This record gives sequence, C-alpha cells and structure tokens, in this order.
Amino acid sequence: MKKSIYLIGGRAVGKSSIGKELAQHLGYDFLDSDRMITERHGSSVAEIVQREGWNAFREYEKQVLLDLVGKESCVVATGGGAILHRELWPQIRKHAIVVWLQADLETLAKRIMGDGNSTAQRPSLTGKDVCQEMEEVLRERNPLYKETADCIIDSGAMMVYDAVREIDQFCRQFEKKNKEE
Repeated sequence: MKKSIYLIGGRAVGKSSIGKELAQHLGYDFLDSDRMITERHGSSVAEIVQREGWNAFREYEKQVLLDLVGKESCVVATGGGAILHRELWPQIRKHAIVVWLQADLETLAKRIMGDGNSTAQRPSLTGKDVCQEMEEVLRERNPLYKETADCIIDSGAMMVYDAVREIDQFCRQFEKKNKEE
C-alpha cells in the first residue's frame, strides 16, 4: 500500500473517529492535523482563531501538512479547510491515498449540535447558523475535495467499522491496480 492515507472532508464527517479505527486496523499511526496544531501552539483551534485569526491558523495548518508529507504508515485526519492548500495536495498524493469522507447536511448538523466540544474545536467560519454555514462551506469546498480524492466514502450512511472496511478494500485494490500499470 502507499505509505499513508489522508482523510479529507467537511466538519463532522468522521475523519477522526474513522481515522483512529482505520489506523488501528492497518497497524498505522493516527495523526490529527488539528490536534497537532493545538499541541504546538498550546491553544484550542477556537483560541488560535480568536487571538490570531483564520489566516494564521491556515498557515499553521499548512506547516503541519508540509511536515507530514512523506511520513510513512500513518492515517492523517485533516481539518476541513486543509483542502484549501491546493498547492500541497499534488505532493501529498505522491505518497498517500486521499479519501474524501462525506455526509449529507442534516447528518453533519446533528453531529455538530450533539458534540459538546464542537465550539472549542470547530469555531464558526462565517458566524452564521451551523446548517447555513455548512451548506456554504461545502458548496465551495466540495469541488476541491472531489478533485483531490482517490476515493469517496459516504460516512453518513454507514457505521465506522463499515467505513474502515470500505477504505481498506479500496486501498488494496488501488495499490494492486497501480502495481499492474
């Protein structure tokens, strides 16, 4: 298999929960880019954004992604906005399989509303209602996710284990196909 798997997608699609299980299933390390940023800067995402703004956070995110390029045997859960660093994805894709996790807006809104840590870890991008914001953000980002992804998984329609199984199966077929070419 390629050396790593990157999970991309909007807020609350399950990148962390699926990523942890996938890493365990494969015997890989699990890395969460948002967690790496918060550990490096000693603040939550919301605190960084409030103190320094989204542009500073995006720069920290870019640096973390650069640090991870070429890292072997890991599953990386990226932040929802990591896809905005378009210049990095061709380099990442040389070393990794990119899986886009997606779910319908209703599922995402329920997950965000049901997550007590949501405000601290996922500050608003626009200051709008969660559903309205998600719709606007995904309208902008979905074409980027689609363009970048090797595989698309509807994580809103399945349990974590089923998503892990589908990703594993895809990755094995992907690697087999690439070896034959």
